[in-house]
Amino acid sequence: MRFTQVLYKQDIGRLIKWQWRAQRKKSLIETNAYKILASKNIPVIDATTILREPILEAQKQDVQQILNNIVGPCKLPQKNDDTHPLWNDEPCLVFSDHNVLVQGLDQAKVFTNSVEPSSGLPQHLQDLFEAYKIPNQDDHVKRIINASVMYDSIQEKLPIKKDKERPAWNFPRDYGIPTKRRVHLLASRLVQLCDSSVGSMCSKKLLTKDVFFKVPLQRNSNVSLDIRADLLLLSDNPLSPFIENVLGKLPDIYPLDYKVSLDEKNIYKKDEFVSPISGKYNNVHTVIINYDETEVKNLYETPVKESQIFGRSLMKCYAIAVANAKSKFGDTIENLSEPISLQCIQTNAHWFHFSTFQLNTLCGPEENGKRNAFWQTPLINLYSKCCYEEGIPVLKDYNPDVFKHFLTFYMNGTEYGAN
Repeated sequence: MRFTQVLYKQDIGRLIKWQWRAQRKKSLIETNAYKILASKNIPVIDATTILREPILEAQKQDVQQILNNIVGPCKLPQKNDDTHPLWNDEPCLVFSDHNVLVQGLDQAKVFTNSVEPSSGLPQHLQDLFEAYKIPNQDDHVKRIINASVMYDSIQEKLPIKKDKERPAWNFPRDYGIPTKRRVHLLASRLVQLCDSSVGSMCSKKLLTKDVFFKVPLQRNSNVSLDIRADLLLLSDNPLSPFIENVLGKLPDIYPLDYKVSLDEKNIYKKDEFVSPISGKYNNVHTVIINYDETEVKNLYETPVKESQIFGRSLMKCYAIAVANAKSKFGDTIENLSEPISLQCIQTNAHWFHFSTFQLNTLCGPEENGKRNAFWQTPLINLYSKCCYEEGIPVLKDYNPDVFKHFLTFYMNGTEYGAN
């Protein structure tokens, strides 16, 4: 057996402990200051007679009161059962930001009592499509895309990637700009580009962020549309109607009910209406909504289809149009004296879906009367790739038609783009 070499090391931990033990007690050093002052007949006063320690708020309270606050009874959270003060035996069907309808656009048309008069956008917007162009338009938009999708300083953990064919495989976590922030930066900068370029010929507009709406409806049951407009463009003048007479039949989704796949809630406040639209800018011009794949999901955990994305745009258009109508004409209005027209842009900062909506009536599909109108475009990709490749920023296959639609929506309702 071979002995290892002896290393004469010091136990640093033991020495530190002994040092703390030796230095834990401090003795006061006699300075003889009192003797020197007394020899010169200088009076010495104890400092505690003049200076006093501040009394804390806790010391002012009674000891029993302090004990009651510490070990007293704790208020438990309210249970989500029939003991809740807002409990209702009849459930309320709720459509929220994360919902999509199982039958997609056809179910949304039946729910909102809407028809699609023609494919594409209204003729007025098609005529306005190439009517105006900003100088160096595409260069400005490309710079906005790069600044919003790649160059932003906010870097967060992105959602976990999953492969359907390999569900147990763990991908490396990516850091980047969240979808909601990308959409907000891209959309708000595009609106700013439109406003700075054509603002002199446009009516006054107001851009707001994260506007919440809660719209109650009666569809043979209590229904509530609880939706959020990520960006809302308000105007002092309403948009002109896109069409006078709306003709067409609603889709047939039998045997499904048009309220299927909505969330049921028993804790709610009946007929609660929330709409912040008021004052001078009480006309909805354009609503921009964010599509986040991690937030928007099917109730039955199936992949979201393209038709369901279109239906989500229609449902949000309808909810905001109804909220605007009730803010203008009262909560009990059904048949409008003048239509409510608005425009909608749904995007995930990669593809864009443009649609327009005209609200003529608040009646449900059970009544054979007026219909609402909805127009849309297919999904349009803004680019095919916008990322870093080997440390170099790359933007491929830029599509200029997206901003042309965006600028057309902004110009609608102005003196330049009047009907």
